[in-house]
Amino acid sequence: MQEGLRAASAVAPIVVAAVWLDWPRLSWAAFSAFWACLADPGGTDRSRLGFMGLFAGAGTIAAFIASATAGVSPLVAGLILGPLVFVPSLSSMFGVETSRVGTLVCVAAVVAAAFPGAPAAALQLAGFFLLGGLWAMVLCIGIWRIHPYAPARRAIAALFAQLGGAILDLLAQDRGARSRAVDWDAFNAEHRRSIRAAIERTRGVVAALETSDMRYRAEIESADRVFAAFIAMGHAFAERGTPLDPGREQDLLHRLLLLLAEAQHQAEQRVPQPALLAAEATALQTESAALGNLIGRGIGAAAQSLEELADQRRGDAAKVQPAGVEPTATPLLRPIPGAVLSHAARVAIAVLVSYAIASSLNLTFSYWATVTTVVVVQPEAALIWQRSIERMLGSIAGGLLATALMFAFPTKIALLALIFPLAAATIAFRLVNYTIFVIFVTSLFVLVTELLQPAAGIASIRVIDNVIGSLTGLAASVLLWRHRAARGAGQVLAEAVRANFEYAARIVGGLGTAADIDSVRRAAGVASGDAEMLQHRMRLEGQGRRAHLAEMDELLHALRRLAGSAAASALAGEPADATRAAALAREGAALADAVGDPAAASLPGVPGGESQHDMDRAIRAVTSAAAAYVAAFGKPPANLIRASG
Repeated sequence: MQEGLRAASAVAPIVVAAVWLDWPRLSWAAFSAFWACLADPGGTDRSRLGFMGLFAGAGTIAAFIASATAGVSPLVAGLILGPLVFVPSLSSMFGVETSRVGTLVCVAAVVAAAFPGAPAAALQLAGFFLLGGLWAMVLCIGIWRIHPYAPARRAIAALFAQLGGAILDLLAQDRGARSRAVDWDAFNAEHRRSIRAAIERTRGVVAALETSDMRYRAEIESADRVFAAFIAMGHAFAERGTPLDPGREQDLLHRLLLLLAEAQHQAEQRVPQPALLAAEATALQTESAALGNLIGRGIGAAAQSLEELADQRRGDAAKVQPAGVEPTATPLLRPIPGAVLSHAARVAIAVLVSYAIASSLNLTFSYWATVTTVVVVQPEAALIWQRSIERMLGSIAGGLLATALMFAFPTKIALLALIFPLAAATIAFRLVNYTIFVIFVTSLFVLVTELLQPAAGIASIRVIDNVIGSLTGLAASVLLWRHRAARGAGQVLAEAVRANFEYAARIVGGLGTAADIDSVRRAAGVASGDAEMLQHRMRLEGQGRRAHLAEMDELLHALRRLAGSAAASALAGEPADATRAAALAREGAALADAVGDPAAASLPGVPGGESQHDMDRAIRAVTSAAAAYVAAFGKPPANLIRASG
């Protein structure tokens, strides 16, 4: 909300001045200030100054060239617009923050192309653009300072909140009178995938902030260990046939929920006060030990992780050795990957097609179509479908909202008063939900246009332009050099099989330190998450029959069960068995080879009999699911003796 209010403070005064002075071109300073706020990555002042300054400088140059060439003729503007979009789109090779700046520079170029003028007029437009960018930098970095590491604190607090939400959902699932097994599977799959993604996303946020403060990495590692305990407890709930004991187990889980709420509160503080967290975590460990079952050990492990985090905050760093390495600088001069080149060319061609359509149809405010094309084109086809649908739905809803606001508040003064809250909401929601962001940004720009360039049916024009731009971007992403994943589905699944068996083998063999086990567990979670995301993308792309998504789903379900069984085994403290661990590693390698290349490798047979050990049952489920996946490609599994038998 602070970022939203700050951005509104950057935009609203310029819009008021433009309306008051009846000087529409001053709106370019408002556009630039708004986009500069979007380009602000957070973090250190040096980093923020670099990204915002890069946007202001490159955007000013691009705006001048686009406006001046458009003043010559639409054909010349189209010829120049290609390189003006292609070059900034190459920025995706330098990371997310630089890619965002590149996209915003492309947006500035395509908008400026819709404002043709002589060189003097184009220079004036570019000057206003530079003024707006500099004003946003002064406001964000010099006047209204938000703590540079606030994004890390917010992300980590959100991570602890998500863990608390998972515990709350687990309690609700248990109250559902022991729901069907399929419901437990869906529950485990959704939470594991979303929490693992949140953990990795939070790691990325902290890495991007260029901080050497180990506090944030320690908090992420603590959350990761709580997540491991949650996996074990979720697995136990799915396997047992009785509900939670309301007197002990439910009470302790509610205590853990409160403890996670306190961890969330501490993570949000610039200077944490960990005494309460440590005291509550110690007490919960003691009480959970009295349960003597896997639920109690899971609660105790989560509490222990939070106690160690509190001790680290109090200076006892010997108890926690968080993983993580310092980010290294990305070299500026390096070969451009083929995927980056094809994506940049795809964006440029899509923009040119969108520009040609808008020009031939003589669309009012045609730049809305080209802007939409820039922002919806994604390297992967599945993402473009989602982004296009979100953009179109958000534009329709935003157009309706703007129409309602203009009907309810018909005077200029009233509409001016709405600019501030709309700008604040747009920035505040940009990382929360893209559709909501589009709703507010559509309403904002429709009202600004109504104030400075009034025309009949502005809201409907915005919707039409956005639909045209979205469809053009969609067509370009699907038809032009469609990006294929570096690894096929079989290879991604094979990596998930290999990583999960490695995790199970480490647990069974008692191999490595606690930090080693954490690293292997994280790798297994990332590999499974990658496979599940690939499955979702392939389903969106309509590849179900060719990729055998049903068999993939069964295999991923079995791998989740294996990971849960391994986490439960780690908490149960079973004796190490090096021979069995080696056999598990061999079996995992054989299964991974077979899944990675179903036409070439042999697959271990599914053992007979019924083991009473939970991990044996989980391994049998993985072997059966892998056999079904391989058989779906036309090669029956070999009837080999199972390595771990």
